[in-house]
Amino acid sequence: MSFLIGSLIVTGAPFLLLPDTPQGPGDVSRAVAGCLAIALTAAGFCFIGVAGNHMKRSRRTRALGAVLLAFPIGGSVWVLQLDRPPEHIWAIGPLLFCAVLLFYSFVFPGMRAHLHPRMRPRDPDAAANANANP
Repeated sequence: MSFLIGSLIVTGAPFLLLPDTPQGPGDVSRAVAGCLAIALTAAGFCFIGVAGNHMKRSRRTRALGAVLLAFPIGGSVWVLQLDRPPEHIWAIGPLLFCAVLLFYSFVFPGMRAHLHPRMRPRDPDAAANANANP
C-alpha cells in the first residue's frame, strides 16, 4: 500500500499542481519547490514501504519515518486550512488518512514490552547431574 501511494504521488501530483495559466521564466524557484515537495511527500511513503518491518526494532528508523511522514501530514493539514477547490480536498483527504494510518501502524507503536520475563540461563551443573543419574 505504501509503495502504491508513493508512486501515485510522484505520477499524479504534478497533474494536480499544474497551473491553469502559463508560467514565465522567473518561476523556476516555484517549480523547484514543487518538485521538492512532491519528492519529500513520496519519500515518506516509500521509506515506510522499505523499512516497515525494521521500524519495530530500531528507534532511529522510527524517528526518520516520523520526520518523513510529518511532511505529508503537516502539508495536508496546511492545505486543508486554506480555501481550496474541492478537487484539492478530494486529493489531500486520502493522502492525510493514509499518512496518519501509516504513522500509527509503524512509527507510533515502537518496541513492545516483553510479556513474559526472560528466563534465567540454564545451570550447566544441573544438566550434567541429570545426565549422570538416569
